[in-house]
Amino acid sequence: MTVTRSHAQRYLATPGTVNTISGKELRSLHLESPKDIAAFTPGVTATNAVSGSAPIFSIRGVGLDDYVGTNMGGIGIYLDGVFAPFPVFYTGQMLDIESVATEKGPQGFEMGRSTTGGSINIQSVKPSDKFGGYAEWGYSSYNTNRGRFAINTPITSRISNRLAFNYVKGDGWQKDISTGARYGSQDLLAIRNLTRFTIDDTSSLLLNLHYTRDKGTSTSPQDLGPVSSGDTGMNPAANAVSVGNAVPQRNENGGGVSVNYTKAFDFGDFSSTTAIDFYRRDDTDNYDGSAIHVSDYRWNDTAIAQSHDMHLRMNLAKIFHLTVGVFESYDKIDGAYTSDRMQSVSEIDLTNHFSQQNLSTGVYVNTVTNITKKLDFIASGRFSYDERGFDGGSRYSAIGAGSPRLLPPYNAQVGDALTGVNERHDYHRFTGRVGLRYQIVPGTYAYGTISNGYKAGSYFAAPVLAAGALDYVKPENLIAYEVGIKSSLLHDRLVVEGSLFDYEYHNRQTLFFAPITPTTNSLTLGTIPRARTRGGELSTTLHNLVPNLDIRGSFAYLDAQVKSPVNYINGLSLDPSVAHNSPLPFAPRFSWSAVARYNIDVDRYRVTLQASYTWKDNMWTALGDNNAKSSKISSLGLRMEVGPKTGKWTAAVYVDNLQNNKGSLYSFTGSDNNRVQ
Repeated sequence: MTVTRSHAQRYLATPGTVNTISGKELRSLHLESPKDIAAFTPGVTATNAVSGSAPIFSIRGVGLDDYVGTNMGGIGIYLDGVFAPFPVFYTGQMLDIESVATEKGPQGFEMGRSTTGGSINIQSVKPSDKFGGYAEWGYSSYNTNRGRFAINTPITSRISNRLAFNYVKGDGWQKDISTGARYGSQDLLAIRNLTRFTIDDTSSLLLNLHYTRDKGTSTSPQDLGPVSSGDTGMNPAANAVSVGNAVPQRNENGGGVSVNYTKAFDFGDFSSTTAIDFYRRDDTDNYDGSAIHVSDYRWNDTAIAQSHDMHLRMNLAKIFHLTVGVFESYDKIDGAYTSDRMQSVSEIDLTNHFSQQNLSTGVYVNTVTNITKKLDFIASGRFSYDERGFDGGSRYSAIGAGSPRLLPPYNAQVGDALTGVNERHDYHRFTGRVGLRYQIVPGTYAYGTISNGYKAGSYFAAPVLAAGALDYVKPENLIAYEVGIKSSLLHDRLVVEGSLFDYEYHNRQTLFFAPITPTTNSLTLGTIPRARTRGGELSTTLHNLVPNLDIRGSFAYLDAQVKSPVNYINGLSLDPSVAHNSPLPFAPRFSWSAVARYNIDVDRYRVTLQASYTWKDNMWTALGDNNAKSSKISSLGLRMEVGPKTGKWTAAVYVDNLQNNKGSLYSFTGSDNNRVQ
């Protein structure tokens, strides 16, 4: 584990669990996107519910399992201090990274927006006053070429610049069982330019310009119905799909700019970050996994996000440490999401034309008081105000000539509305945290905290037949109890972090599966009145305790359960209903990972051998759906690097998933009532 000294000290002193991965580890483990880090971060899950840019994150079972991608989950993702409200905004931007830190439990007391589950903070390598850089090229399975570089250029004594570039292009790994066509190809371009302006000895300004373009071919799930019906059959090969004539595609691009100003005072530090981002996508998704158009999707939207965070960290009277700050953000999505159901002349297509707007503001305070030389008292508070507005609903975008919808009582015509919502909700919450931190010996801390978190309300933007499926989903609240220990000993050669936690959930926002008729179903968002998650985590890093050997390992246990039975959601009955003590979605009971690296010096060269393994238990991906249980997922990886000790160049060969294991990461009941995975 290697991060900058200032960040490492802050994470060690934070009264809560913080798991970090360095940029070097990201490259050696081939972690290319935020969702990839879940494999090596205890208690974190992440998967793509659809083939577009909509990963679902969960930390300790806390998240939002909405596959549409228009809602912020209970996890806050930050890129260089800028909050990303929607998944599309962090597409491709995991390039030239210094570190990724996952902070667990309710957040929003020291920066950013209020979240219930935690935050993932991604920090890029910043410009320096020395000329240098690197260039990489790699080739891997499915004819995948990857090129990247970063170059650091001092322009003047007070201005330095760092340009980073990444491009990956590869053939699809999936193969259509009927046509032989390939799906899941990559064509991703990302650029980021950072310019640092040193104003004087105490202040500087960092300008961040970034752009992403994704024109890959979407992946397709597998519908386990019979091949004769256009599906893949019950036991398909891992790469077998049945797509038909509606070719999945991905056409996305976006970018933005942020400005960070920092100023050091004798009594503390001031930081201000302002950002605006835009993103446009037009994706076609074979969501039903079938060659017959039972429920394909087209995701066509434009998103904008603006935010400003400003805070001052102060050290007063040597025993009192204070952070005060304000956060403001505005984000908007205008979209048209279409569900293609035209497998016969009796069916219809639905499109949800909508506009969603979100305004969020907050004022936060965090204090640390040194009661004694070794004992600290932590007290934090936050006031949040949020507005959520949604104007949209499902309309007929196509009607088959033999559809019963043409007849009474429907008398439907193209453009007629089936469902609709035009409303706005605003609300405010106070959240807080109190705790104690005790220094057992230098570098070793024990802590205990009680905190509560809050997440704003949501709307479900998918095209749906049932009016209730579009209903507003009220805010969720979480109370978290945590005790833990952190230790960095022997000059950081031994780092241990362990914790026990107990979360009480109120109105957990959750994806539900609801039958409408014996042959028709709908997904919708709703709330679980009460839920509870208990568990523990342990992570350890051994650096050079045995000469030339580094070992990193982690383990997590989760017991996440529904405590209030749910029989109806938004007027829709659940079959089966969600019973007391049912498991929560995206909460695998056990998970663990390990990485070992060993260096061998041969004359002027160094050979590095690496082995990595990750394992996650199966989990539910939605409630009320007997088909929504994933597989146990594991992967063994090996890597060998060779290069001069000077580090001027490095060559590497690697293999991931050496055992060729396969399994489903996400599954559900499709519109034809088959299992889709």
